[in-house]
Formats: sequence, C-alpha cells, structure tokens
Amino acid sequence: MTLDHLRRVPGFGVREGFCAQGGREWFAYYGLDWSAFVRDGIEAEAIEATGDALGLHLIAFARAEAARGQQ
Repeated sequence: MTLDHLRRVPGFGVREGFCAQGGREWFAYYGLDWSAFVRDGIEAEAIEATGDALGLHLIAFARAEAARGQQ
C-alpha cells in the first residue's frame, strides 16, 4: 500500500482520500513509521494488524486496485 492509495481511497465524506495530517496521526497512534510509509509504502499486513476500520478500508481499496491491475 502506498501514499497514493491513501490519497485516493473513497472516503466517508465529500472528497476522496484521507488527509496526510490524519494519516500521520493514525500512523503515530499505532506506532507505525510515517516517513518509511511515504518513502516505501507499507505491507498490508502491518495495517491489518491494527484491526482499525479505516486501515482495513484502505487495504481493501488497495487490494481491489491490484486485482484490477492498477497499482
């Protein structure tokens, strides 16, 4: 999963994607490395391990894109 997925995931509001500031806070809350994520992406399993609904939504989106041949 990449920052691009975070920015494009269908959200729960008017605009698509999740904001970077919220992403930074979310990563910090779960002890995940935001800088490494921005630079290299992150394995889906690390997000899934949080059990957080927003993270699971993001992973489902990224996997659906991969299944359609998108990055």
